Amino acid sequence: MTRTCRTALLLGLAITLAQTSVFAQSSDSDGWPNYSANRPWDAGSEPLSLSDANEAEADDDMPADSDSTSSYSNDDPDPILWKGFFYGDRHFRSKPRPVGSPLYFEDPFINSDIRPFFIYHEFPRATALRGGRLMVYGFQARIALTERLQFFATEDGYSDLESPIIPSDEGWNDLAAGLKYAFYVDHEEDFIASAGVRWRLSNGDAGLLQGGTDEVSTFVTMYKGYGKWNFLADAVYRIPTDYRAGNAVFSWDAQVAYELFDDFFPLLEFHGLHYLTDGDRFPLNVGGLDYANIGASNVAGHDVFWGGVGFRWNISDGIQFGSVYEFPLQSVEANDIFEQRVTTSIVFTF
Repeated sequence: MTRTCRTALLLGLAITLAQTSVFAQSSDSDGWPNYSANRPWDAGSEPLSLSDANEAEADDDMPADSDSTSSYSNDDPDPILWKGFFYGDRHFRSKPRPVGSPLYFEDPFINSDIRPFFIYHEFPRATALRGGRLMVYGFQARIALTERLQFFATEDGYSDLESPIIPSDEGWNDLAAGLKYAFYVDHEEDFIASAGVRWRLSNGDAGLLQGGTDEVSTFVTMYKGYGKWNFLADAVYRIPTDYRAGNAVFSWDAQVAYELFDDFFPLLEFHGLHYLTDGDRFPLNVGGLDYANIGASNVAGHDVFWGGVGFRWNISDGIQFGSVYEFPLQSVEANDIFEQRVTTSIVFTF
């Protein structure tokens, strides 16, 4: 063994001893570290993903710069204000994010990011809207408050709508924001589950089918990784604050992505929506789907299903681009305001 190799090995062992000391000092009285047990009430005290003491033992034949199973490395950013603030849980940082239905398909990850997105949506000619199209230019922001808690704003944007029976208009969308909490995290199993609540304000342009009523939505969302396979799913319950001006809605979303090449994930998405109640704002048999809550008077009991095919691509560290083409999974006449759609987004994760 050369002098250089011996020096590198000694340096690696010194770092290992230092990590082991930090691990021991941060343990509870029962011997478990505050952050590794899956206990939501200890969310912000210590980071969830520091290396286990057992994982820190180095083999004499292993290079000093070998890969680690921990999601944290020695060059991770220093904490801001407190551990977990802004950077969140970095274990899931590069996992593929949802693309389709961006206003309601929420992932369970706790990171800080910004997500510009664009939707081109066509209305079916065979329904009450008699065709037309909608373009949405949106912007989302998420801020990790701890490694388990996140604030998000998901519906800030501008729309341009054209339809034969609705005067063409463009303007601002409703605003929506909320909180999301990771109630179960298991890095070894590559699994995370979160729940949250979102408040949608009725401040948007009425000519864009916005601004009808405030809406509160609760949701649960989960991610599971199996090697190169990645699975995302959520369920959402949307509750209007005024049942005459809005519809109660239950919806769900799912994504299956496979890492075909390094950092490139072809994916399939599936979406479903069920109208639970009627409103009396518009005498229509179509609702606002995942774009608006219009209070249609003849939609209770109707179901809408659509799918999407596309990809996510980690262009570089912290930058992820995605696009999907979305299409109905039942006859267009029975699929509410959905004929076809293209959605693209880019995610900048910090």
